[in-house]
This record gives sequence, structure tokens and C-alpha cells, in this order.
Amino acid sequence: MRLRCSLSFLVLAACAGEAPPDRPTDGDVDPPAATGQRVGGKAMDYFVANTPLQSTTITTDGIDPQLMTTSAADGAFAFESVPPGSQVFLSVSRTNYRPTRNAPVSVTDAAVTSDVYLLSNADVIRQYATDGKTPTAGKAFVVAELLRNNGTPLTGIPLTDIKLTDAADAPVPGVIGPYLFGALGDLTPAGVTQTAAFGGKVRVAFLDVPPGNFSLKVTFLDGQGQPQTVKSSVTAAADGATLVRSGGMGGGGGGAAGTGNIANPRFAQDVFPRLQTAANGGRACVNCHAAGGPGAVLVMNALPADVLATLKAKPGMIDLTTPANSLLLTKPLYEPPPTPQNHPNATFVDVNDNDYKLILLWITQGALL
Repeated sequence: MRLRCSLSFLVLAACAGEAPPDRPTDGDVDPPAATGQRVGGKAMDYFVANTPLQSTTITTDGIDPQLMTTSAADGAFAFESVPPGSQVFLSVSRTNYRPTRNAPVSVTDAAVTSDVYLLSNADVIRQYATDGKTPTAGKAFVVAELLRNNGTPLTGIPLTDIKLTDAADAPVPGVIGPYLFGALGDLTPAGVTQTAAFGGKVRVAFLDVPPGNFSLKVTFLDGQGQPQTVKSSVTAAADGATLVRSGGMGGGGGGAAGTGNIANPRFAQDVFPRLQTAANGGRACVNCHAAGGPGAVLVMNALPADVLATLKAKPGMIDLTTPANSLLLTKPLYEPPPTPQNHPNATFVDVNDNDYKLILLWITQGALL
């Protein structure tokens, strides 16, 4: 995994879309990512409240080189230098617990505190038992927290509108669920038909998910009564657990996050600001891609017209014929396992990222200044 330096910049969990096939490569070896921020927290039991777990192994996915550490007696762990602009998945493992992949952590221009959670084998067996089932060997247990764009719980939607889909947008065969988590923190038996919040959260689970990369597809009506569909990337491992966050991407409204009201984006006013530091509202690309920085081969903090000229002069960076193959999009795009990362750090979790979609629209319309 590699931490992708944000240049290429710009970025719950689900395949919110498939990565473009046959991506071009610019032939360059990406520089090491810039010195970054501290990311830390505690390893915690998912089902037993306020229970830190020592001797837990935590590894990163989405940055290069991959980092690994072990939690202390109080469950505490930390990685000291994660590049700004990164989207980092933290995977955790411990004896008698399922290897658990947590939702991605966003790293900006400040230290991040984010606990990680593990699901014990015994607790997962108990969840299956609520509907008279037992876990199938080699399959995963997936939990998704459902949010509206404004961060509030996504209540009152039919469970039939929550699907786990494959690359062809078809339901993943053999999957059981979704089931809603109830007031006691466990899954409710079959028969519940719509989402409700308990403990301030709406959570659902899918049982017997095969190993692979999928999409969590959630359809609902937004605050204006318009249908919205949110996709999130889901990576499942054999006999593992995956925690996913759907929605809650910000923007203030009750619906799904998107490119907003920008129908005709331009580089200077819409794209260029997203390449700047996180403190200035960008994706921290210039933390690497600045004169004298590790990514100085592609400077992004000059005048907008000069930056655009540099992007257009670099082969493959902006592909007007096949916009989704533009290196400006594919380099910072996270590659699910087992595909190796092609940039020091992932800035887009998947193609559903709002900035990814805006930049794709900009290139599709001609990449105008």
C-alpha cells in the first residue's frame, strides 16, 4: 500500500465505482511522499463498549511504504508521519478476533485521532445466531454505518434499497442481509424492513460476503424528495470483517454529496483550489508538488495558467479522448488489493469522491482554464 502523495491529488467503505481499465503510466518513478502528520488512536472492541485491546497489530493500506505497529497496554497506537492528502485504511488483527478492515481515515494538515475497531469471533457468531445461522468458512462479515450528506443518520429507508453489488452492478450472490443493528447493539432478526437509529447511528450488516471488491449501493430520497444513490467501496477478505461508512461526505444538505452546482467547472476557479493545502481548502497536493518538494517534477502552486500548462504538457496527465484515464485522476486513486498502488499515497478512495467527479467533468468538457 502506499501512501500516495497528494498530487495527483485530489479524494465509506464499498466500490463506489470501478477504476478505469488499462490506465496509462507516465513512465516516471513517483517520489517519496512528503513528511506528514501523526495518525493515532486506540484499538477497541467493536461490540464491548469502552474496551481497549492491547497487542493488536495495525497496518496501513493506501500509502507507500506500508506502515505497521502494535497497540500498547491501553490500546494506544500511532503512525508518526502520514502524508497530508492521504486516505488511509487501517486494518487490525488480534488473536480470537476477525481481521478487521476499518473505514478510511482522511489526513489533512493536522494530526488525526481515530480509533480502530475489531470484531471478535464470538461476537460475530452471536450475530449470525440472531437469525438461526452460523458463519460460513472463508466468508466475511460487513458492517456499514449509513449517513446523509449532512452527517445525520439515514433513517426510514427500506432495507431493500441497500445492496451489495459487484462490478456489473448486480447483487453479490450468496450474501445474506442486510440486517439492521437494534437497540441492544446486536443484529435484529429477519422481519425488520427499514432503517432506524439506535445509539445515534444507523448500522446494517451483510453476512457471508465472499472475498473481493464490491460496492455498497444505498438509494434514498434527499431533503428535497429527490432520489439519490450513494456508492461506497467495500473490500472483503476471507474470514475477515469490514467496517464501511456510507455518506456523510459533507456539504450541509440532507442528500448525497456530489459536484454541487458546478455544471461547467474551470481550472482556475474550481480545480486549481483543490490542488492546494488542506488549510486552504485543497487536497494537500502542493505539500509534495511544489518547487523544492519531493514532487517538484509537477509543481502545482504556481499561477493557475502555468500549472495548467504544465499538466497539459506532461503526457497522459490530461486525456481529453478518454478522460477517466487521465493520470491526474488515476495516480491518486486508491487501488484495492491485490493491485499495488501507483502513487505514494491515495487521495481518492474511489471514483465516487466528489473532487474526482468534478475533475472528471472538467476534463470531459475540455479542461478549460
